[in-house]
Amino acid sequence: MNTSLFIASSGVRAYQGKLDTIANNISNVESTGFKRRETAFSENLTVSIQNQAEQEKEVGRLSPQGIRTTFGSRIAATPLDLTQGAPKQTNQPFDFMVEGNGYFQVQRTTGTTTEILYTRGGAFQQSPVGGGRFQLVNDHGDVLLDQNRNPIEWSADNEFVVAVDGTIMGTNQQIGLVDFTNPQQLKDDGGVYRITGGTIRAVDSNFQIRQGFLESSNVDLNQEMTDMIKAQRGYQANARALSYADQMMGIANGIMRS
Repeated sequence: MNTSLFIASSGVRAYQGKLDTIANNISNVESTGFKRRETAFSENLTVSIQNQAEQEKEVGRLSPQGIRTTFGSRIAATPLDLTQGAPKQTNQPFDFMVEGNGYFQVQRTTGTTTEILYTRGGAFQQSPVGGGRFQLVNDHGDVLLDQNRNPIEWSADNEFVVAVDGTIMGTNQQIGLVDFTNPQQLKDDGGVYRITGGTIRAVDSNFQIRQGFLESSNVDLNQEMTDMIKAQRGYQANARALSYADQMMGIANGIMRS
């Protein structure tokens, strides 16, 4: 009886996690450069039960000698879907889209601490730094970096034009892109990523930076709604099984007391 409770309760928790993942995907359907996450399940500990210890009584048996039972499922991982999002033209000079592999590097300063973060969201704005010069920052105030991890700066008197390789016309700076040996180790932090494992590597040559474009979210709302309905049905089925197991345990306890 306890096994039924374990299986049903673990199924409820697993489907709740899947619903949470889907909800996060849907809420970011309009977020620039957002990469949706999927949900991967795995079995909990399984055991083999031997029904009949006396082998001579197993003669003529048609079903397997042992029953392999599981204690439900769990969420094993929520991997990123790295599919390229659709381009959205904005014609804004400080909007960039990476076509191919690669992530922008941005620097976040908190008090006296600075850290390098990574993003596919290329929506930036000008931020004055004095002397008629500007830097590019995102919505969080993180500064866009060049190939040497220095803040990109330019004079307000010059037109801001970026070539497809990231070179900023009239300067010796280039928008610095990086890639990762294992992008699945990236941790999302509100539109930017922190690296939690793997290593940083140079981006391959098969990329372009498109100025005046943004990469849309790769969330397919129709697919997410379909997955949500399936997950809700699975959640309901496990919740019903949990209720039945509880009722059966109550009946068994009532019989023992009587």
